[in-house]
Amino acid sequence: MRGQQSLFDNYIEKPVKKTTRKGRSSDMIALRDECLLHRYYYHIKLQGKRYDIAIQELSTEFWIKNSNIIYRLQCNSERLEQIMKLEQPDLKQLKLLYPWWAW
Repeated sequence: MRGQQSLFDNYIEKPVKKTTRKGRSSDMIALRDECLLHRYYYHIKLQGKRYDIAIQELSTEFWIKNSNIIYRLQCNSERLEQIMKLEQPDLKQLKLLYPWWAW
């Protein structure tokens, strides 16, 4: 029968498949970015390192390209400014927040 499949194709309802989001969790990315901001503060303010050296060390610590680190810092610039100017955590506070890092 010619055209049989196309003739009755519109009468048969196909179940809609729900797509699940695969890949990276936005919650985990937010936690990683928060830690990245604190490590950036540590390298710049507490260690007194140059910007390019701090970015390079963050790249090796978090296994992220330099350009992605710069992008994440720009995306979270308000939070970074809050950490750098308002909070200004000392070494003891950073050790309490992230005890697994070698501060």
